[in-house]
Amino acid sequence: MKGFAAAMVLAAGRGERMRPLSAVLPKPALPLVDGPVIASALRLAARAGVSRIVVNTFHLGDEMASAVAEAGTPGMSVELSPEVSLMGTAGGLALARDRGLLGTTGSVLVVNGDGILDLDLGPLVDRHASHGDAVTLALLPHPDPARWSRVVVDSRGLVTAIRPRGDVGSDEASWVYPGVMAVSRDALDALPSTPGEVPDRLWFPALAAGRLGGAMISGDWREIGTPDDYLAVITHQLAGRSAIHPTAIVAATAVVAASFIGRDARIADRAEVRGSVVAEGAAVAAGASITSSVLFGPVRAAIGEHLTDQFRVEPLRR
Repeated sequence: MKGFAAAMVLAAGRGERMRPLSAVLPKPALPLVDGPVIASALRLAARAGVSRIVVNTFHLGDEMASAVAEAGTPGMSVELSPEVSLMGTAGGLALARDRGLLGTTGSVLVVNGDGILDLDLGPLVDRHASHGDAVTLALLPHPDPARWSRVVVDSRGLVTAIRPRGDVGSDEASWVYPGVMAVSRDALDALPSTPGEVPDRLWFPALAAGRLGGAMISGDWREIGTPDDYLAVITHQLAGRSAIHPTAIVAATAVVAASFIGRDARIADRAEVRGSVVAEGAAVAAGASITSSVLFGPVRAAIGEHLTDQFRVEPLRR
C-alpha cells in the first residue's frame, strides 16, 4: 500500500452531542472493551503504513493525552498537537502543519478520532495516488440517508454534490463519509492558519475545482456521536458477554450481565448491572441495580437504588 507522509487524527472537539459523558472524558477518550475510542483510528492509520501519526487535543487535553498513550502499540509513534483555543478541524490541520508535525512533502491521511473504523483503505490510497485529487473522500454505501448527509459521485469518481440528510431520489446512488480522507500537499499548504472547518476549507474548494474525489471502500464503520451511540457500540462489542477491567472490583455476590465494568469501578454485594457501563471510578452500592445505563466518574448508584436508561456522570478528580 502506497504510504502517506503522515496521518492526522482529529480529537480536539468539545463533543457537545456526547454530553453529559464528554464532561468527564473527550469523546475519543471514552473507554471501550478494547481500549479508548481513538484506538480504532490509530490502528487504521498504522495499517495504512503511516509512520508518523499526529493527534490534536483541546477539550480535557490531559485526559485525551492519557487515552492516546493507552491506545498506542509498540512501533507506533504518535505526537500530540495541543490547541490553546479550539481551531476547528481545518484549523487543527493547519496548526499541525505549521508546527512541522506533518512533514513537508506528500499527502496526509486524515481520520476522525470518534468512531469505530475497521476499513479497507486500499481503494482510497489507489485513487488518491493516481487521479490528482486535491482531496479524496473514503465512501461507504449509505446505510441511512435520513440520519447522515450524503455524497454523490459521478462515473469518473469525482464528487458532484454533498447533500444534507433526507430522502434520496430514485435515481440517486448516495454514499456516506465515514470520517477518513486523503489530503494532497497542495491542499494542505493552502489552508489558512486560522480556525475553520474541513468542509469549508477543503471539500467545497476542491469540489468547485473538480478535484474532490470519492473512493468506494469496504468495512465496518460505527459512529459514536451520542451517549446512546456509545452504549450501542459497547453492547455490540460485548455480544451478550461482560468485560471487567483489571482495576475494577466486583463483589462475588454481584450480578453483571452483558455489561462493561471499566477502570476503577466498584460493584458491591448483591448489586446488579445489566446492559450498562460503569467506569472511571463509578460505583454501584449494595443491592442497587442499573439497566441500560452509564455511570462515569466519582458517582454512585446508592444502596437499593434502581436506575434504568440513565447517564449519571461527574468530572474526574485527578
